[in-house]
This record gives sequence, C-alpha cells and structure tokens, in this order.
Amino acid sequence: MHRPRFSRRDLIKMGLMGTGYIVLGPEGRVARIEADGFDFQSPAIRRPWIQDLPLPAAPLEGPPFADCPPEYARFIDADTQFFQIEAVEREVSFHPDLGTTAIWGYRDMNADPAAASVLGPTFKQRFGPYADALTGKPKCAGGLVVRHHNNLPANHSGFGETRLTVHFHGGHVQAQADGFPEDLVSPPAGFPNKLVIERGTHYDYCYPMLDPGFDTDVAAGVDHVDLGETPSTLWYHDHLLDFTGPNAYRGLAGFFLAFDDPNANLILPHPKSALDAGDETDDRTLQLPSEPFDIPLVLQDKLFARDGSLVFNSFDHDGFIGDRIAVNGAVQPKLRVQRRKYRFRFLNGSNARIYQIFLANGSGVKYPMTQIATEAGLMAEPIRNISSVLVYMAERVEVVIDFTPFPHGTELFFENRLQQTEGREPDGLTSRGPQILKFIVEGDPVEDPSLVPDKLRPFDKITDAEKASAVRRTFEFERSHGAWVINGELAGQLTRPVARARLDRPEIWRLINKSGGWWHPIHIHSEFHRVLSRNGRLPPLDERDGMAKKDTILLRDNESVEIYFKFRDHAGPWVFHCHNMEHEDMAMMARFDVIP
Repeated sequence: MHRPRFSRRDLIKMGLMGTGYIVLGPEGRVARIEADGFDFQSPAIRRPWIQDLPLPAAPLEGPPFADCPPEYARFIDADTQFFQIEAVEREVSFHPDLGTTAIWGYRDMNADPAAASVLGPTFKQRFGPYADALTGKPKCAGGLVVRHHNNLPANHSGFGETRLTVHFHGGHVQAQADGFPEDLVSPPAGFPNKLVIERGTHYDYCYPMLDPGFDTDVAAGVDHVDLGETPSTLWYHDHLLDFTGPNAYRGLAGFFLAFDDPNANLILPHPKSALDAGDETDDRTLQLPSEPFDIPLVLQDKLFARDGSLVFNSFDHDGFIGDRIAVNGAVQPKLRVQRRKYRFRFLNGSNARIYQIFLANGSGVKYPMTQIATEAGLMAEPIRNISSVLVYMAERVEVVIDFTPFPHGTELFFENRLQQTEGREPDGLTSRGPQILKFIVEGDPVEDPSLVPDKLRPFDKITDAEKASAVRRTFEFERSHGAWVINGELAGQLTRPVARARLDRPEIWRLINKSGGWWHPIHIHSEFHRVLSRNGRLPPLDERDGMAKKDTILLRDNESVEIYFKFRDHAGPWVFHCHNMEHEDMAMMARFDVIP
C-alpha cells in the first residue's frame, strides 16, 4: 500500500498542528514524543570543557568521474579535483555527559569512516585565474566536482525526510549545482528536471571556484573580474523543500572555506603564481592569520532527550530553539591558544537562534575583537575594537583576536549574551550569558608574522548611474493563514518565478518585513549584494556599500532594506528565502529566474 508523504504545510492544513513536540517519522508518518517523564529540557552538563574543539578534516581527493553531466564540461580540466560525499546515519557524541546521538551527516567516502565528525568534511579551496589569456575559456584552478550520495536508511525513525538536495551556500555556480529545493516538472530550457537525490542515488555538483564576471565581463570586453567578490567562509547544507529545517538540524551541514590566490589581492597585484593560500610569511599577501591559526566555528543549538537523542518540534513553524549550543558539533569544548593573533570564522548554522558573541573572562570582563569579513568575504577595511558580533542565521562573521597580552594560564570564553526563548525574535541582551567555547592561553609570546592591515579588499560604491539603470522590485515578507509568504505567495509556487532578471543588468530589490514582531534573515542565491539603505537611512558599517557585501540580510520587525546586485555568468532558476529554516519550510521562499 502506498503511504503518502506529507509536508508540514499539508499537516497543518489537515488540522494536525499541536502544541507538543511532534516527530515526522518514516515516510511522513506522524508520532508524538510526549513520553512519560520527558520534560523537554536537555540533560545537565556536569563536566564542561573536557573535550577539545573539533576541527573536521578536509575530504580526500579521488579519481575523476567518467560520467559527469555534460553541462559541467567547460569547467573541468586537468586541475579539477573530484570528491565523493555520502549522507549517512551514524552515532556521534556532542558531549560525554549526553551519551551518544544518532545524526544524519555528510561523510567523506574516500576516508576512514571512523574519522567522521558531527560536521561534514571541511572543504578548503583556493580561487584561481579566471580565464585562459589566449582562448578565454574559464580555467578551473582550484575547481572541484562533488558527487553526493544519499545512503540514509530506508526506515528511519524520528523527524526528517530521506530525500536530499545540497545547497552550496555563498557559491557562484551554475543553477543546477546550487541545490534547487525540488524537482521541476517543466524546467527552463537546458535545466535538469531531476535534482532531488533519492535514497540510493547520487547527484554531481560542480564548483568552478571562479570570481563572478568570468563570463559576462569577458564577453563585454572587460579584461578583469571583480576580485572583490571572492568569498571567504561558505558552507553546504541540505535544502529540500519543506524539510530543510529538520534535515539540517539533524546534521546535514559542513564548512567550505575559500582562500585567495595570494598574488591576486587588490592591495599588491602581482603575476599569478601557484603559491599556497594564506602564507602569512609571504609579504605579497595580506598576512592575515592562517592555518593552524585560522579557525572556523559553526554555532548550532540543539535539544537532547535523556537518552542523548535529538529532539525537534516539526510543527514549531515560528522557529525551533534548542537549549544547548554546540560549537563544531561539541557542547562546551575548549581550545588551547598561543600568545599571538588568531582568525575566527563564525557561521550561524542554527535553525532560528541568533547570537551575540562576546570575548570575556570568567568574571564577565569584555575584551576587544577586530572584524575583518562578512559572509561575502573580506571587507574594505577592518572594524577594530568591537566588543561583540551579532551573528544571525546563515550569516558568517570573521574576527581576529590577539592573545598576546594575556599571561600564560589565562582562561577566556566566547559568551552568547543574546537571550532567545522563541523563534519570533531575540528577547534582548543580558549582562552575562552561556559560555560556549573556552580558551586556555599557553606559553610565552611567540613570533607572529600575521597582521590586520588598514586596507583589506577595498571596492568602489555603486554609482548613481548604476542605480538609475537598475530594475527595481519590491518583495514583502508576511505571515498569512498560519504560514509565511512572500508577496502573498507560498513556496509551493516554485513551479513559476516571481521575477525574471536579465543577465548582467543591475537590480535593486526593496525587502520589507510586514509580519509584525518576527525577524527574517533573507538569503538570495547566486550573487552577493550591496546594502544601499536600511529603513531609508545609511546602513551600519558592517553591511554598508563600499565597506561590506552580503548574501543574507536581516529584517527586524517592520524594517525595510534596499539592496543592489547584478546576476552574472549563470542563467537559470534560483530561489530567495528566509533563513529561519522553519519560516523557509513553511513557505517563505520564492523562485526567480535569470535569463540571457
């Protein structure tokens, strides 16, 4: 007998919405978990700081695929790397006091299974030359093809959906490699109609690692690309329509770190070379702290049952909030640091929680940080001596911290002082908050060739002429009939676009939050954007045009933001949506097409 598969929207329409914690079981079956004695509070952590901060390894390169999709052929050459990743169910430990937890996670198929961590493998790639000087053909130095296999169990228990699609968040790639949320019955010409990875199948994603403009700028006679668009901290996660929230919460996420060609930075241009990325001893680079002093940190809140299993409320479409904060998949880990500068790349990988992170000692005394990047890469200039960073869902913020002044044995903490008890919005700042990562400063000051220069990646502001030539659109984000909508439409309307943007033509979008007290971080696929105004005024420095670029922008209650971009190189269907994953799954998503 065929068992129907229900989305959360279907179940709400059927009147199955409840106040308790509910699990979507195998193939859409509904089951409550209001078991006797379960109080919806995670077990206590009796022994904080006993585990080291996990740093997931990079995947291992494998042999080329003989059957890559033909539409990727122009981006594949002798330098292209090939990887195989599988989504599997496995047991992990977020903390010894919590026991073991079954998750769904990405695993490198070329590596020892025992080496797998809570997070998927961390890709580390360098951006290379954008085109061959003689042929104009895009070169793929640093490019890669990732074959994602769906090996999730046939009869899983609990929440989530064993159909997958992988979004390369922040990437500038072909539309068919972006992780479109569903199969399209009538796709645009040249776009595949099979995108969702069913159990037991795979799908190939091609990531050329080319700066935007490699096609459209060259075609227009421009002899360079916009190096100011080189990203820094990206990530990949499941993006299945209706189930992004439960699938990503269950573990389907991983880092993708990008590094500049050190001879292609805008401060000291030099001929291209094959120098290693991030070599801080080479004075031709920006000399920012590099590995092992360049540390990615993903923040994810979780709720655990007494047996260590993950708890999730599939019907909390305001936004799910957990009561334990994991850093790189570990609850209250520690990191031993030398007395020198470190670079930290924050990623908010939570479904609905927003963080405001302070560096403080055990008594709560705050210490300064320097912000150097947003999710769109390095800013034009650093913002020095900040006391905290706000990191909302899907946003990336990078800071440099100098541990040199702290004596041996000093203990410091990243502390989240933004209280939040529901998905609607944060409750507000508090004087103290949960300590989520402990630093132990060790030794004497060490030789430190790294620095934070006064200029990072300067770029020109959008001109009045560019603004005047832009197509203007307005998108309103609202709550309607128990669901979230954009201009009154549900995400189920992905069969048709709400807008058609022309390739390489300027666009200005006005994003308006009309949903009342809810906050919405809006993520637009394919291109970074410039923030022109916030509520009709100059934006804050960390998102202001001429200073920073973004791929996700926060709309607090009743706010409006104007953003500018051009879609370059890649035509096809794309989506934009709220990155509160429950809002996204409950219909706050729309499709737009980029056409030649």
